[in-house]
Amino acid sequence: MCTMQSIIKNIEGSARYLESNLWDKWMNVETRHSDGLNKMTQGKKGDSLPFQTSAHYTIRKAIKLIQSKCDDTVIELGCGKGRAVCHFARLRLKKVIGIEISTELSEIAKKNARQLRGRRAPIEIRNMDVLSADFSEGSIFYMFNPFGEKTLRAVLSKIELSHKEIRKQATIVYINPLFSNIFNDFPWLEKTQDVRIYGSLRTMIYTTKY
Repeated sequence: MCTMQSIIKNIEGSARYLESNLWDKWMNVETRHSDGLNKMTQGKKGDSLPFQTSAHYTIRKAIKLIQSKCDDTVIELGCGKGRAVCHFARLRLKKVIGIEISTELSEIAKKNARQLRGRRAPIEIRNMDVLSADFSEGSIFYMFNPFGEKTLRAVLSKIELSHKEIRKQATIVYINPLFSNIFNDFPWLEKTQDVRIYGSLRTMIYTTKY
């Protein structure tokens, strides 16, 4: 006999599946989670995490929280199939960049970028390790828990190196922040928001103090 908890879990799972399909169809993309794409390509620090996809709802709520501007360049770290990239690109922004280490996922993200309905910003998908990327043009960095502590620490150091000396503003959006403790070691960043909106994952937002 099914318990009430299992019934609720099944209903929530069906709702997430429906939400994913409807938004993908509306935007003319295919960004759903795929079990066949769980084979990881490990980065330089060896702590890459499996491909996962946050709900469209979560991404849209995060975008509203940061209030991006038309001169912002968004860089998503570990963009997967490009779901968040596509949502950002429907805004008037300078550019949206997705960095993805998996060649297979990168090709899917590029296809989604080409056929995205309602795109207002240019999109670049870069198939590479995030630690080989140039972060200097980014003003907003978005990530959905794509890697572990070692890579996160190295990423924050790279952002600091490329932004702090010229005092360029940066905003970091961290969805499902399993390793948020790492940010405590970077005093040039300030936590400005820590929210869990109903139906979405915990979202932490950091901005530069200068």
